[in-house]
Amino acid sequence: METLFVGVVLLGFIASPNFLTTFNVNSILQQAAVLGILAVGQAVVIISGGFDLSVGSVVALSTMVTASTIAEFGLLSIPVAVLAGGAMGAVSGLAVTWARIPPFVATLAVLGIARGLAFTIDNQGIVISDAQLVAFHAAHVGPVPLVALVWLAIVVLVHLLLRFTRTGTHWYAVGGNLETARLAGVPVARVQLKAYLLSGCLAGLAGVLFAARSSSGSPGIAAGWELDSIAVVVIGGVSLLGGAGNVLRVALGVLIYLMLANVMNLVNVDTYLQNVLKAVLILSAVTIPLFVQRRGQARRAS
Repeated sequence: METLFVGVVLLGFIASPNFLTTFNVNSILQQAAVLGILAVGQAVVIISGGFDLSVGSVVALSTMVTASTIAEFGLLSIPVAVLAGGAMGAVSGLAVTWARIPPFVATLAVLGIARGLAFTIDNQGIVISDAQLVAFHAAHVGPVPLVALVWLAIVVLVHLLLRFTRTGTHWYAVGGNLETARLAGVPVARVQLKAYLLSGCLAGLAGVLFAARSSSGSPGIAAGWELDSIAVVVIGGVSLLGGAGNVLRVALGVLIYLMLANVMNLVNVDTYLQNVLKAVLILSAVTIPLFVQRRGQARRAS
């Protein structure tokens, strides 16, 4: 993973003199903050044995909640938007745990609910004129955008949560083998619900950051972001089968994914070809570790 990261940086440096400029690096970091926060929640859900197809629509809903409440509540609209995301996560979690609906169907339904609510608030979008929110997104700590530091703080906090708390241990246990975890006394339903709640809240926060960046709420944005979030989680080494993964490596996966997209834009690669190359990257990220694992198992067996 680290070698791939360095390789992509070198590729960008060779491909375009604009790649390592301050403006371009800041742009990548600002994009990484939104997708990276989204990916942290998605990683937790996948580690716990599920996946969340609703996150893109929850981002859109969060931008609309932020835009529609900020004139009245000011920066208090941020927790309101995060709670709106958490509510969507709770619906997904309850559908999976209480109603026993498969995650694909449950989160696909919540995708439609969140998107519909976003369009119900205003189907044309809402411009944000609040200077504090816009200034927050534009703020830097030294040369680093503040929103990137927010993302990195969340990555570290969730990493600590996964590695050093009972909840984190339970997420890995449920994702690794649900029945074994249940027999061991793990409260499976509660553990899965917490994962979806966290994913919803983080998608809500990602929506706030996107609204600050674009100075607007838009009900149609973030379509397909659920696939992007799954892609960077896979690139970051999280097993789609659940029970294994590291959010620090997912953060690297986010940067690798966005840097590759940035390099392709800088050298004017056709948009459709970019989609093909991204798909090849994702396929490689899934198949190469499986190939190495099987080779290792074959060697040990012989």
